[in-house]
Amino acid sequence: MLVSFASILGLGISMEEITEKVAARNMAFVSSVSDDVWHARQDEKAFEWWYFDALSDDGREAVVITFNDNYVFSPRYFESPTLQQPVNAIAGDHKALRFPAVTFLYSVDGKIVFKTVNEFGFDQFVGSRGSADCSIGRSSISAKSASYGSGHIVTVDVPLGPDKRLRAAFEWLTVEGDLMHDTAEGQAGFLWNMVSPRSDVSGRIEVLDQTGKSKQLIHYRGTGYHDHVSGTDALNEILNCRQWGRAHFNDCTAVYCVVDTESVGHGAARLIVTRDRTISMRSADVGATRFQRDLHGIRYPQRIVLDGEDDVCLRAKPVETIESTFYNVRSLSEMTLTLNDGKPRKTIGISEIVSPKNMKYKLFRWLSDLQIDRKEGGSHF
Repeated sequence: MLVSFASILGLGISMEEITEKVAARNMAFVSSVSDDVWHARQDEKAFEWWYFDALSDDGREAVVITFNDNYVFSPRYFESPTLQQPVNAIAGDHKALRFPAVTFLYSVDGKIVFKTVNEFGFDQFVGSRGSADCSIGRSSISAKSASYGSGHIVTVDVPLGPDKRLRAAFEWLTVEGDLMHDTAEGQAGFLWNMVSPRSDVSGRIEVLDQTGKSKQLIHYRGTGYHDHVSGTDALNEILNCRQWGRAHFNDCTAVYCVVDTESVGHGAARLIVTRDRTISMRSADVGATRFQRDLHGIRYPQRIVLDGEDDVCLRAKPVETIESTFYNVRSLSEMTLTLNDGKPRKTIGISEIVSPKNMKYKLFRWLSDLQIDRKEGGSHF
């Protein structure tokens, strides 16, 4: 049975259907620091990822980083047989069929400057069940708490082509986070944990040559977002198509999620607004227009309007494509939010459409694999 992301958030289905599906699949949404840990799920296609993104203060520079204990866009993940050995919850079991990966993307004005996808053996993955600490190869995430606040330190150390190396170090300092808890305690069959909808982000990106000499240094400052997704089933069986986005305004942050927009021009969605350390979730009617396809066949709208309860409305218009692959399209989008005070707020945010169903095509999997580095030597592309 295919279950869309709508069943997690309650999009376009009745409360009775939501209750039935949640009971059957044990799905959950939280905003919890304590649950931002590795769950070491034992299921055949289990996966989870830590996701970080940020936009610079002028809206020009975008950073997107993911740490994956089982990279759902790897051909090996799609094609792997049933697990024969359990996953070691303390340190990686190299015999387990898991494919950890670190991805890094840095763009300026919608143009990619650096992009890497590095896949590792499971013996290179170490996760913690007690904190957000995680390492994959030379890259790591660590939870941080100091007198000036708490958040995450994210370091990336990966090859950049055959003769260069990219090293990046960032701090995601939580501004709005840890806003909604439940009793799932990480055991939900599918869990979306919006750990920190809003963070102050600062850091640096450095490119080194093969002798270790610095060739390029970029300092970065902006506003960011962090969430953590985990599931027990293959992503391409859970999710048909998901469009979502997030934008940071002067006094609040808005996150939206729309499901199955490939086949539904009008439907329902969820609009989430965080403000003054509170979180509100609204059902919303969604209108999507001016559909087009990217080079890889993913169909997505150029205009989307979400009309929520209490006269809350969000409009999103992609203005620059950051990334276009066989499985997703990520864009800089102009977003306008109107709350019940009637005052429109406008900024640039990040929107994305994910279509994991394309994994079923062997050609797409082969072409995507050319962009994955598995030997510390750089990918083909």
